Amino acid sequence: MKQLATLGMTLSLAAGFCYAEKFNGRLMDAGCYNEKKVASKEAGHKTYHDIKKTCAATASTTAFAVRITGSGHGADVGNTIKLDDSGNTIAAMEMKNGTLRPDSDGDIHVRVKGNLLGETFKTAYVKPSGPSRNAVVASVK
Repeated sequence: MKQLATLGMTLSLAAGFCYAEKFNGRLMDAGCYNEKKVASKEAGHKTYHDIKKTCAATASTTAFAVRITGSGHGADVGNTIKLDDSGNTIAAMEMKNGTLRPDSDGDIHVRVKGNLLGETFKTAYVKPSGPSRNAVVASVK
């Protein structure tokens, strides 16, 4: 019976680590976003529309965040989450090779998959969403 309980707990823990969330959103420069967010709060108002334009990711960005615009279960929409090191590497590579590129408004729409750990997204992949979503993308396995 003790072995069965141990096996059950182990499988439950493993299933929790395997569960991945998928989000759609806008790719942003995480450093710029954090700086502008603090300035916005100190001024007593939130100016996320201005922040998303000012802090759009570029080919020189090294730390990325995603402003969530959609998810499978509707949660976290409107939140901004930072990508982990592997997600930053994937996004930077895809920005440099042109797979992730801005639309006519300057937004870079992405789909991300991974595990949300607090304010950081342990990223499995970053893919373009929208018109360029059939492009080849990188992922971490």
